[in-house]
Amino acid sequence: MNSRNTSAVFRLRHAALAVAVSLSLGSGAVLAQSTAGDISGTATYAAGETIVIKNLDSGLSRSVNLPADGKFRVPSLPSGRYEVQLLQNGKTVGTNNVTVVAGQTAQVNLGAEIQATSLSSVTVTANAIPAIDVSSIESRTTFTASQLNSLPVPRDIVSVATLAPGVVKGNAVFGNLPSFGGSSVAENSYYVNGFNVTNLYNNLSFGQVPFQAIDQLDVQTGGYGAQYGFSTGGVTSVNIKRGTNEWKGGVSWATVPGWTRETQPNVKRANGTTFRNYDKNSSASNVYSAWLGGPLIKDKLFIFALGEFTKSTNTTYGASSSTSNSNNFSSATAYDLTSKSPYWVVKVDWNINDSNHLEYTGFNNTDNNKYKYSSAAYTDGESSKTGYLGDMHTKFGGLTNILKYTGYLTDTLTLTAQYGKMDSNNSTYTVSPNGTQTRYNGDINAPNSGCPYVAYRLTTASPQAWGPRGCWIVSSFDRYGGDDQRKAGRIDLDWKLGSHDIGVGYSDERWSSDAGTAYSGGHYYYYYSKPNAADPVNRPGLVFDTVFSTGGMVKVNQKSWYLEDRWQVSDKLMLYGGIRNDNFNNKNGNGQTFVKQDNIWQPRLGFSWDVLGDSSFKIFGTAGRYSLPMAANVALRAATASYYVEYDSLYSGINPDGSPVLVGDRGGEGVYVSNGEDGSTPDPKSVSSKGLKPYVQDEYILGFQKTLRSDVSFFDNWTVGAKATYRKLRNSIDDTCDSRPLFALAQEKGLDGAWDDEWTVPSGMPGCWIFNPGSALKLTTSLDGSSNKFDVTIPGNQLGPAAKRSYQGIELKAEKTTDKYYVNASYTWSRSYGNTEGLVKSNNGQDDTGTTADFDFPEIMAGANGYLPNDRRHSFKLYGGYKFTPEWSAGLNMLVQSGTPISCYGGGGGTLGTHYGYGAQFHVCNGQVSPEGGEGRTPWTWTVSPNVAYQPSWAKGLTMQLSVINLFNNDKPVFVYEQYETISAAGARTAYTNYKLPKYFNTPRYARFQVQYDFSL
Repeated sequence: MNSRNTSAVFRLRHAALAVAVSLSLGSGAVLAQSTAGDISGTATYAAGETIVIKNLDSGLSRSVNLPADGKFRVPSLPSGRYEVQLLQNGKTVGTNNVTVVAGQTAQVNLGAEIQATSLSSVTVTANAIPAIDVSSIESRTTFTASQLNSLPVPRDIVSVATLAPGVVKGNAVFGNLPSFGGSSVAENSYYVNGFNVTNLYNNLSFGQVPFQAIDQLDVQTGGYGAQYGFSTGGVTSVNIKRGTNEWKGGVSWATVPGWTRETQPNVKRANGTTFRNYDKNSSASNVYSAWLGGPLIKDKLFIFALGEFTKSTNTTYGASSSTSNSNNFSSATAYDLTSKSPYWVVKVDWNINDSNHLEYTGFNNTDNNKYKYSSAAYTDGESSKTGYLGDMHTKFGGLTNILKYTGYLTDTLTLTAQYGKMDSNNSTYTVSPNGTQTRYNGDINAPNSGCPYVAYRLTTASPQAWGPRGCWIVSSFDRYGGDDQRKAGRIDLDWKLGSHDIGVGYSDERWSSDAGTAYSGGHYYYYYSKPNAADPVNRPGLVFDTVFSTGGMVKVNQKSWYLEDRWQVSDKLMLYGGIRNDNFNNKNGNGQTFVKQDNIWQPRLGFSWDVLGDSSFKIFGTAGRYSLPMAANVALRAATASYYVEYDSLYSGINPDGSPVLVGDRGGEGVYVSNGEDGSTPDPKSVSSKGLKPYVQDEYILGFQKTLRSDVSFFDNWTVGAKATYRKLRNSIDDTCDSRPLFALAQEKGLDGAWDDEWTVPSGMPGCWIFNPGSALKLTTSLDGSSNKFDVTIPGNQLGPAAKRSYQGIELKAEKTTDKYYVNASYTWSRSYGNTEGLVKSNNGQDDTGTTADFDFPEIMAGANGYLPNDRRHSFKLYGGYKFTPEWSAGLNMLVQSGTPISCYGGGGGTLGTHYGYGAQFHVCNGQVSPEGGEGRTPWTWTVSPNVAYQPSWAKGLTMQLSVINLFNNDKPVFVYEQYETISAAGARTAYTNYKLPKYFNTPRYARFQVQYDFSL
């Protein structure tokens, strides 16, 4: 579906930037959303003895009888420090301490003089090497709280996630969200304490928690088991800190002063004139946090609470919207942004007894933003503000509540049950200088008040607007008082049966979005020509009045179950088999189902081979199928009543608010409905293809991990590994807007009289249809807008090619930890190729998840095959830390990666794109097909970010850090403008003067200061 050319406000918080570190571990155990870990091991004593496991921080205790084979496993344990004891006749005969990390298995050997092996993440002061987890098959990287506070990376979940191999940042137009293994940024899942906090409206945001509250961040890049669904990209899981038997607290202040931040390079056109000047752009931020946790009842009831307040300021000057090559223009805007984000989180844990545990997690993540807009001008390349335009106020976020129960029913049977609710409220309104307030209430049929969006057709003959700008501030609005809500429950059962660990679970999730979008004031007035008072007949001007509005309560219901088995075939070989079944039900604004997908079977297989039997050399592999539900936003335009209507009218004058003084009737020169959006609700059977297949991807992974031993100290105790990944998109979902085949059928039946032309469907018919690209479109639909319906089938080859996307990746990793330092290094070679990026489209910034311009017409897909936007062929990552003295330490984070492909988008080989205003959406430039990614690449970028930390012995608990992000200020462009030209209805070509100019840059240098004080009561 064609995207309107308007700026979008993304529902992502303006996160503060700080310091972080991560240690990349091997694959982890398949545990529910990485909220708990396991302890397993062996004991050399006879059967009938008892294993007692006690949490050293909370007093939680578990005891299990040792089976005859001497092997034991205690699942679903909260992360933390544990003492493991072997009791014989009530007497301790063996003991060891381990650290449990959620999503992983801590190995321990009792009874013999064998040291325990822990899979806990290791700090720079630790004296153990990272062990290889031979009990699992997943590809994951885990970061603990201490690590997150150590290395110089931006202080947000997305930036930390990109430290993992195979993960790159996507296009900045989507908020720099991560791309996993070549997938689009809209194909990931995000969890907090096992609860899915992904915003299913468009999959482009998620519920965030205060960074200081994170106890563990788990990034899964592939090979995840049957418990995980709703992702064909990656899974990011956060665990919140919890209270212990000791009252502990802290305060911190992190600041990025504006004077430390470099600006982006100025952008000039090929002739040397200025396109955008960044000299006066600025930003600064401050983050204040305070927290406290401890026992309400010792060994029984615990609480952890944290509050965070972020305030940031930004001044931004926009790019020129002029197509001229002048060095002087006034067609830009500027804004001053003030953001205030009061976040908080509360975690309560109740050890009812040793067999029953109850926990509550609640957090709020509200962002309040105020934009103060001004018109801007560039004179001799210098930017300045020329007039105050008004304010825009936005408020996003809300409250999330999660309740979870864990019951250890027997030594071998564990039950977990969880229920949660997430609310994300969204409100936007503007206030003009004259006090006019503009907002959209979501009702497409209600009269819209406020300031309409106004623009003028500028030509060489008329280079300036000939009427008032009006009082509009932004072109379009999301609905005021909108709400996204998720209600979800799940139950999981873990059963150890001999050499088998069997898991089974069921989940039921209900998503609703009360959402909508409309032009400011309900109208977009585009003044095409001005009245000619000098003409003898006083000829009126021509104005195009476009009404675009969507609104409604749309829903997605998801039900899933899974069954999995981890079979320890021998001491060295573990086989994994799992099956997942998903069911998706998408409903329109009237509560009617328009897409229902049942029994989406997703097999998952894997193996782990402990080659030497001592956890020092592991070969592993996985094969699996993964699926995604269709985002809720699809229903707003495809299946719910909406308007996209253009009224061409004559006018004699322009009112102060920018609206026209009409001559004659509104629409007297023509009324044009795009995509069939005339305000009526489409018949659900006419919206999507019958038997619509789900969005599905297959993935295959083969790799190894090896611990090196050497008499040379430097080469000893390295853990190295390699992994090959292959992903292939098996089935995609998008929309087609090609009405020509339906027009041909209408002609066959003598019903074409209701059609104006083959591009404009009659009122009462949808103008775009959900289908599987490459497959036949099967509908029950009217052919003339009447109540008479026909079963029609349009062959897939008439609508264009099948969707194609493949990813190949090879990862090499090495890491080492000593008493003084640790280092983690990785290299990834990857290739992402096909004719679709996925659910969103970076080339034009289209965030209509699942309904991009791709596949709208066969002509759009000519030349679409090529290297995709998230294809970065080479990526080197290095990070680590060094402890110089007990007081002084330093860290380093380095990233070197090749550029992204550049494409050329034009208006096509003819005037097809002009019928719906598609503009530069075709892979045709200068009349020649230009393959996707065929116009070169952006430059290589490299970033070196060091930090230093001081923990004075004279002030126990005090830490001061200085981090410099991008020390050498490598600020090369990472994405460029790819629109080359448009074609008018008369066939005239108009070139864009910003083609291949930088659009987004590598983040320039800045410094971050942090002071933190931790205390115990």
